[in-house]
Amino acid sequence: MSYLAILAATVFAGASPLKTEPQANPTLTPAVVQSPASRQGLNLSVGAHGLDSLSFNEQSLLVSPESGELQPQKSVLRAALDVFFPPRPSPAPPRDKGHDTVDLVYPWGRISCAYVRQDDRLTMRLEVSNTSSESLGEFSVRLMELNFPRVPDGGTLEAGMFGFGFKGPEWPLDRWLLSIPSVADPLYSVPIIRADFGTGALNFCSDDLECSVGIPHTTNPPDGTRYPLVTTCCDIKPGTTKIFNVSLRFGPAGAGVQDLSGDVLERYASKYPFQVDWKDRRPIGAIFLAGAQINVPSNPRRWIMNSGEIDVTNDKGKAAFRAALLKLADNSVQILKDIGAQGMITWDPEGEEFIGDCYYGNPRLVPTLAPEMEFKNDGAKSAIDEYFEKFRAAGLKVGVCVRPQQIAIVDGRPRHQDAEDEHAVQILRERIAYAKQRWGCTLFYVDSTTTAYTWINPDVFKAVADAYPDVLLIPENESMRYFAYSAPLNSYMHHKITSTPVGARLVYPKAFSVLMAPSGDQPEDHASLLDAVRHGDILLFNCWYMSDGAEKIKKIYGEAGVVSD
Repeated sequence: MSYLAILAATVFAGASPLKTEPQANPTLTPAVVQSPASRQGLNLSVGAHGLDSLSFNEQSLLVSPESGELQPQKSVLRAALDVFFPPRPSPAPPRDKGHDTVDLVYPWGRISCAYVRQDDRLTMRLEVSNTSSESLGEFSVRLMELNFPRVPDGGTLEAGMFGFGFKGPEWPLDRWLLSIPSVADPLYSVPIIRADFGTGALNFCSDDLECSVGIPHTTNPPDGTRYPLVTTCCDIKPGTTKIFNVSLRFGPAGAGVQDLSGDVLERYASKYPFQVDWKDRRPIGAIFLAGAQINVPSNPRRWIMNSGEIDVTNDKGKAAFRAALLKLADNSVQILKDIGAQGMITWDPEGEEFIGDCYYGNPRLVPTLAPEMEFKNDGAKSAIDEYFEKFRAAGLKVGVCVRPQQIAIVDGRPRHQDAEDEHAVQILRERIAYAKQRWGCTLFYVDSTTTAYTWINPDVFKAVADAYPDVLLIPENESMRYFAYSAPLNSYMHHKITSTPVGARLVYPKAFSVLMAPSGDQPEDHASLLDAVRHGDILLFNCWYMSDGAEKIKKIYGEAGVVSD
């Protein structure tokens, strides 16, 4: 046997069904078998291998019975292997009329799918039995492939890492941005995918929030009208059976997600409740003490004060640095008070000596990476301690940037290293505890909240929020469920994001974002940002110097009527 054949036999032994056979399910009402065009609304019929027909308002959505067949979702590698090693499925035994359940039999057990229609909803009850001695980690099933009359608009309620989906799920499915997933994983977001196809709309849902749902790609490019509907289940212990319920909910064209799936939205919000208790929605100032543009040998941390002409190599220069830092603090306090801000976040108290590796996000390394910050000049407090104290004495909140990555010193320079979720919780808690205890910080921008492939698990932010309910977490990247525990950053400056994503507010009506708007707004976006502020979003602006942008921020808040908490 060739190596490729051995690979196919071993890698996919647990993914290919041995045979397909029907099975009655006496506990469920069988799906009504009708002519697809016999009436308005949802019509369907179930055959030996899955759906033989499916239509809504007389619009057929299956190309053929094969399109409605229940089958394992093939990976790209599996599809390639099937070209060289065509599968030889066992023929299905004859099926009695009235049966509504189809079985897939695997070496490790069985999947039974029962089809139940109720009005304009088709529920598929997946009963997964693992009869093996090993845990079943993850598997995907293609429930059907739908053929729409046109390219559907829709997608997940996930806004993506940078909030690009903030207007709601209304993109053509064949042009969905790569930063926004085509799979709704309940770990990260409510498991609903919407598709509006002109003659109707549907929501593809995981009703019990136990599995992912996805419409991963079109199978007929460039037309973009055919899409597989895939569900992914996981974590079936040896010798156990687990049930997953997914559904297709149909409605008229233009029907909203809440119209068809309000119960799923409520169930998700109940399972992962909103817990951000931050009443102050006034603007927040941003301070960057260093910059990559500074290149002065005596100023290795690239401090921007005095146009970068800083000398930290001797005590005289350190005293001048301290005076410049505290002067910057005094100026910033005056601007923050004038704008009516609640406080500020300092991004880089560690400096930016090593280009490409900042922001370090570890306030505990300030003494190591920026020793001049500890210079006292015969005073009672170090420069960095007195810096933060000036803001607190003015009644302003203070904050810093933290990161969930570990920092290792390699060849004399810091290197960021990814951390597993449990370790990320420990890292964030330690850094927040340090900044809270030393400087009284309550505002925390959380930089680089992604792994190599996806977002950091939302449970990380829940654990940190549970430990420190009196702080505001502001993750750089976002997933919908982050809004339950934090106020993710979105950027009006970079991406023209003007509000909290619609999908987040469908689940969490009180959700809010921190919107980066250092230059204020443009006339065409003024009304949108004004509306965002009125609904609780917070604008972030540069506060270490007065600018037209700061004045625009002040104007927006004045119009919105947002005052001190």
